[in-house]
Amino acid sequence: MAAALNWVMKDGMGQLGGVIFASQLGKGGMDFDHWRGKIRKLTGSGTGGPKDRGNFQRGTADTNPKRWRMVAALALDLSTLLEICTPAMGPQWFLPMASIANVGKNVGFLAASASRAAIHQSLTMGGSLVDTPSSEESPKPAKATAAKSSNLGDVTAKAGSQAIVASLLGTAVGILLSRTFCSDHGTAGILAGFVVLSFIHQVCTYKAVKAVPLLSLDRHRLHIILSSYMNEQSNGAGCAPVLTPAQVAEKESFLPLLRPDDSSRWLTVGASLTDICPSGAAGLKELLLPKPSPSVSSIDESGAFDPQQHEKYLLRVHPTISAAKGSGAVQLTFFKGATDTDLLRGMYHAYAAHSFMQNDDDDHAVVTESSLGSHICSETHMLMSSQMPTFVQHLREAGWQVGGGFVNVECGSSYRLHIQ
Repeated sequence: MAAALNWVMKDGMGQLGGVIFASQLGKGGMDFDHWRGKIRKLTGSGTGGPKDRGNFQRGTADTNPKRWRMVAALALDLSTLLEICTPAMGPQWFLPMASIANVGKNVGFLAASASRAAIHQSLTMGGSLVDTPSSEESPKPAKATAAKSSNLGDVTAKAGSQAIVASLLGTAVGILLSRTFCSDHGTAGILAGFVVLSFIHQVCTYKAVKAVPLLSLDRHRLHIILSSYMNEQSNGAGCAPVLTPAQVAEKESFLPLLRPDDSSRWLTVGASLTDICPSGAAGLKELLLPKPSPSVSSIDESGAFDPQQHEKYLLRVHPTISAAKGSGAVQLTFFKGATDTDLLRGMYHAYAAHSFMQNDDDDHAVVTESSLGSHICSETHMLMSSQMPTFVQHLREAGWQVGGGFVNVECGSSYRLHIQ
């Protein structure tokens, strides 16, 4: 009875851990940076420098399936390793170690199945979905419709058959190794063989996932595109090219627990109102950016603010005058109801401001940080407004899906503002 109860508890804890993981998967996992920032505020240990203002997007299984596919592979291998080591720890450790291993396996299975759909979709003809472009003048978001050439079912079936063949071959290799090399060395031989095969598994998974070109835009893929685009423009290229999904796939970083790029050091997406506007409502008006439409006033006859004529985001630039050239930080927060086009405008503006700070050679010794930040924000906003239509056109021509929810740059703890 006690043995049966142990097995029930082991399986039950594993399934419970899987349910808890699934509840966090839609938010991109546990946002440790969010809670670390809260702890710093409570303890007063934050320095307030540019590094403390940045964050990064881990992404969900839809926006960043490659990272979660690697999480699944690591979770499965580490859980199996723990099971192999459990007999050497003694019987008193069987239940906790086996329960943790079961939790890891459930996490791996859930992460693999959740990320599989987005990966299969990117491998279909036309990416499975095609988007109907939305104009800059129309507030209506782009619509996504099923592509006539979609072969998602065929791709899923072939992926399943390949998985079955790989499983059969793996079973055969495992039996061969267990009857030869591993059986002569006991647990140590099994452990050595498992470590070698797990390393091969991780490398093959990484190579396979890296070869998949995703057509949607998350923060990291957009960082690669915008960084290359800004560099080409700063080098004097009149018509800078936009990287294709295949080119971005070669440069993507999706290893778990690692920050994918250096934008996490200077860019915060989804900052709270108290962070981006410490002075409260009094300083909010200074951060509002009117759209360049001279024929329409952003202030109605009664003097009230009309949010429809302003950008659907707030952007605050924090240049560091006394530090070396290129230092500084940018905070970006979107309004509720911001569309994919608004997300692209805000990100383009943020990267234009960062590029401005990197390439600015003027001496600002007599200028305050606040006034310089407002100047950079204003100058780069005009630059973004003039270049944005061309940039979006280049994105579509390169094969990226823009509109219909294919752009996602915020993390699970990002805030959105609402002005009534």
